[in-house]
This record gives sequence, C-alpha cells and structure tokens, in this order.
Amino acid sequence: MATIPHAELRSLYKKLQSVYDALLNFRPLADSPPILDSSVDADPNDDGQWLRHENIPGIKKLRESIKFDIDLLEKFLSDPASDHEPPISTHAPYLLAVYSEILCAPPSLVSVFKFLHLNPSDGQDRRERKGRRAPSTKVDVVADGGRRWIRINTIKNAGIQAELREIDSYLTDSESDSDDPDRRPSLAQTEFDNSILQMGRALIEAANSNPVEGLNGLEPPRVTLRLTRLDVSPRRPNGEPNDPRIAHTVQLLRDMGVDIELGERPENEIPIPNKTSSSSSTIPLEPTRQINLDLSVLVALVSDLTHSPLPSSVEEAHARFLPPQRYREWKPLERKDQSVVEAPETVGGLSQDLVKHCRALTNHVLQEMGKGLLQEIHDKILPMIDHPDPTKRVEFWTSDEARERCMRIVSRIGGERELRRAEALFPAVPTPVEEAQRMFWQDSRYPPNFIPLLPILLYPRPPQPPVVAAPEPHPQFFRSMTKVCRDLLAHEPASQLLPANGRLHRRTDGAPGDADARQPPVKINSRLSPHAVKSMMRGSELGWTTLTTTKSSVKALLREIKAARLTGRLVEDSDAQDPETAHGGAAALWIVDPRNLQCFV
Repeated sequence: MATIPHAELRSLYKKLQSVYDALLNFRPLADSPPILDSSVDADPNDDGQWLRHENIPGIKKLRESIKFDIDLLEKFLSDPASDHEPPISTHAPYLLAVYSEILCAPPSLVSVFKFLHLNPSDGQDRRERKGRRAPSTKVDVVADGGRRWIRINTIKNAGIQAELREIDSYLTDSESDSDDPDRRPSLAQTEFDNSILQMGRALIEAANSNPVEGLNGLEPPRVTLRLTRLDVSPRRPNGEPNDPRIAHTVQLLRDMGVDIELGERPENEIPIPNKTSSSSSTIPLEPTRQINLDLSVLVALVSDLTHSPLPSSVEEAHARFLPPQRYREWKPLERKDQSVVEAPETVGGLSQDLVKHCRALTNHVLQEMGKGLLQEIHDKILPMIDHPDPTKRVEFWTSDEARERCMRIVSRIGGERELRRAEALFPAVPTPVEEAQRMFWQDSRYPPNFIPLLPILLYPRPPQPPVVAAPEPHPQFFRSMTKVCRDLLAHEPASQLLPANGRLHRRTDGAPGDADARQPPVKINSRLSPHAVKSMMRGSELGWTTLTTTKSSVKALLREIKAARLTGRLVEDSDAQDPETAHGGAAALWIVDPRNLQCFV
C-alpha cells in the first residue's frame, strides 16, 4: 500500500486547524461571579454577561501564530511537487504543546506568551540610560492566578547533542593550544552549560524578580519547564547509550528549583475545551440572610418614586414629570445695553440638568410600572420574611457613613414624604419600631411592613469589630472581593467623613447644606468612590450580600479584581472554580434599579 506523502505534517495541519477553531471562542473554565442582577437591562439569556472581563491576554497572539503555520503548511502540502521534497520546518509541535498546557494549567489562567523582565528595576534604569529593552524571558502560560509559570521547550536529543559536540570541540581546541603562547582566548566553558540550562536560569531569575502574593506573603512563582521531545533514559530506543549529560542537565534544572515535565501531555490528561462562553453555575444565587444596604439603596427606599401610585399609562408617566411652570416660562436676560445674555446649556428654555433629571424620573417610574423595587426585593427574600425560626429571618444592615450620607442628601433635596421616611429609617431619638413602621409606610401604595426593613441595623465604624460574626471561611469570591477593596482603600487618601449628627434639617432656600457636602468625593477611579468601596468591602468581609443600585461600580470592581489576578495580588484556591467553593450559592452583590428623589432644585 502506498504511503501518504508527509503524513506527519498533514496530521499536524489538521490538529492546528482544530485548535485554531477552538481558540476562536475560547474562555477559561470559570463560573460567573456571584452577582444577582435584578436591573431592567439585565439579559436573563446572557449567562456570560459578567464574564467579558475573563478574556485571556495572549490568546489572540497564539491564534495568529497558529494561523501563520496553517497557511505555511497548506501552501506546502497543496503543491504536488512537495511530495518529492523534504518536509518543511514548522512550529506546530510547540504551538500544540502550549495549547495543551492552557487546557491543563491550574486555574485561574492569567496570560499566554508573557514576557517577564529579569530585573524590572534595573531594566527600567537601563532603558532610560541607553534606550534599550530590558532583558526578559518568555513564559508560555501563566496560571494559578500568577503563581505558576509554564515554559515549553521542544528541543530533541539531536539538538542538545549538537550543542554538546560544539562544547566538546571548544574543549579539544583549548587543550591542543595550551602550549601555544600566541593562542587566542578560549571559548571553552569553565563550567557545564547549554541552552536549556540558560533558559532555566533566566526563568528562575525572572521569577525571583517578579514575586506574587502567596499564602505567606510575596513569593516567587513556581516555574515548570516541559521538555516535550527530550529523552533522558540511559539508552536510546535503538539500544545505543544516551549522552549522560542530558540527564545531568535535567538534574541541574531540578536542583535550581525548576519543575521538570518530560514528554508531551498524554491525550487522556487533556480536558475537552469548553465550547461555551462560560461554564454557568447550576447553583441558583440567593441573597444572604443579612443584607448590606449601600447608600444608593437607602436613597431608593425613601424615594417617592418607589412608593407613589403608578401612572395608568406611559403618556401619564411622561406628563407626571413635566417641569413646573416657573421653569418652563424661561426668558432671556437682558443687559443694560439691550444685548441678550443666553442661558448656558439650555434645551427648549430648560437647563440641561433639569431635563436630565426629569428624564431620569420618568425612566424610573416606567421601571416601577414593570416591577417595583420593593416588589423585587420582596420576591427574592420571601422565604426569609416570616420564617418560623427567628434566626433565619432576613435582616437589613448598613453603616454609619451610609446612614449619615443618606440623611444629608434627603435633608437637602428630599420632599416632605421622603424626609419622613428617612426619619423613620433612622430616627434621631429612640422611636418604637411600630411607630417607625407607620411613618415609613404611610402614603405608600404597598401594605404596611411589606418588607421587614425596620429596624435597619448599624454596624460600627472601623476599626471596631463587626457586631455579628459571619461563619468562616467565606467563599472564595467574597475573600477576593475583600482583598481588592482593602487594597483600593489603602492606596487612597481618607475620604471626608460626614458629621456624626444625622438629624435632618430641611433647607428651604435650595442651597447646599454644610460646606463639606459640596466637596466632590475622593475618586478611586472614574467609577468607584471610597464610600462605595467601603460598602462593598463591609459586605464581603462579613460574607453578606450587598444590595446596590450602582451597576457601574460593580463593573468597575470586577475590573479591579481582574487586574489583581493578572498582577498576582490575589491568593485564590485552585478549586475556586467549583461553584460550591467560589460562592456557595450566596450572592455577593445584588443589583437593583436606582430611584431618584422626586424633587426640583
């Protein structure tokens, strides 16, 4: 039977094509973060909506490299003349080995084809002085949250033996010229070395120069070198003795701290790649018994939009929030010289801020017409509302800072009913719970105590310990979230705290309250303020669900968690991708739609 020309190349070509297709929609085997999204724009059919930040740097580069070799092999194999030519060189064995390591690497996968500086600080100085790139080494796969570096080397015995023969030639030349007074400096080694040892030393040096957060503080990543085609056995398959320096090379690598893996990955060890954008958890997310309320939710709870009777139609909803007549009767101002002074930023005679505010109110009441904020909360916590066991009934908690900020906002721009509800949630003087409930639910379209908000419990300011200790250990995502929040706050100046007095003082002139209320918050980044980070951190520290209306802050926090993973600042369990370990079914964050205070300023 006639043999197929270049059967090995054709097999590699098919494998490359298969891997190239698989990488097109490759995502790491990770579950969605435990976020319960009850907002209007949440897509119930999009299981991966919170996973878009999980794309792995370097995957695109790997696909491009594979495509280059696919095109090269396709051009060669499609030429009939190639049947009588020697096989061409290809990087296919290396690229396929990298892909196998990606599938087998301990989670979480951080990056592919990453270059690490051997000494970052010295490299920066060198670049500044000479304009040259600092010395670095390549890591094929960075896994285990940055704590595992994997490098592939496809050198064969023939290649390493060629290096050893060259070393032998230098040694021979050095010995023969030892008595020649005019001989040039010898290239012979003073100690045993070769390209594999050089690669190992560079990896160890880079690892020591780029420590990551570990269980015991900063520590260098573990380095794994997979030698896919190197045979270190005493004898070759044909029975001839193998060069003992090959086995000695491997031993020296192990002595310097490199984990050595020999041979290609067996097929039965390589998992089937995930074909979906995420491996969605089958465990339904539920809020915890204790629910942490952030500032945005406190404002939404007292808003008239949350409690007022609903419009009977969309048209009525739009008409409800037409600006008062005094705003619509806008006239240009005139100077003494009769020239017209145009009002800045106006639309149809209305200020841009007023138009924006009216649109927000209309959108929020339309959301209430779909499913109200209180109805959404009620439905999610229903099993915990009247549970026969008092220790399993829902509790609502918040911080002193969130309470004070809420009181400040409502005192400045809240309506009379909104002021009353805020006073009921946070009375300035001790008030019976029954009286506070009556005040809060008065004029609401919901029945009294529709959700058992009162009393809202307060945990103290740091550094005092939490009032209620949560069980340990918390699920993985809660611990990661806590670590990232603490790091964010540690690198920011302290935010301005509101005065401890939370009493309401209604302003009738429309002016701001105290001077510090006019100060812009210290921003951690464009989407995260210190008080938002503090609220989320307090919930994650206790293992409680944080209820919020600020989806932008949640997305920003997820980006910060991703950055912490990429830079090795997170210590995450290798089994954290198991939903039971990652979140245990408890929602870390619960997003609902916002509700503005119904006012005109």
